[in-house]
Amino acid sequence: MPDPEDPITLLAAAAVQLHEAYMAYVGAGFNENQALYLVGQILSASVRGPGS
Repeated sequence: MPDPEDPITLLAAAAVQLHEAYMAYVGAGFNENQALYLVGQILSASVRGPGS
């Protein structure tokens, strides 16, 4: 019997990771705007790729 497909898509998994990063920044003392900015920088860097 074949294994069932993972119900979590790569996009959904990435969204969860970004949310966890956001919550970690807020938990570390950054305000919500700062945390969102930092998560946006992570996302932006991942789209540009290495060395950009």
